[in-house]
Amino acid sequence: MRIRFKKILTFYNETTPEEKCHFLNMIAKNICVPVQKEDGCHVLELDEETPICMNGTFYQINTEEFYKDEKIQK
Repeated sequence: MRIRFKKILTFYNETTPEEKCHFLNMIAKNICVPVQKEDGCHVLELDEETPICMNGTFYQINTEEFYKDEKIQK
């Protein structure tokens, strides 16, 4: 498979941070976050409601575990 770096760079250079965030939300089901814990490595999936959001100038990646306590209280 040939990677089209020019197309990737064009997307990166010509989109706003909000558009990049929208793109990351579109592919969120294909993103996982490995976290090392005492009993080994856990692979966390992203939150279904708000997988990625802007936090200032950063992209905040939210895992299911991040909101676990909040969802239990609902």
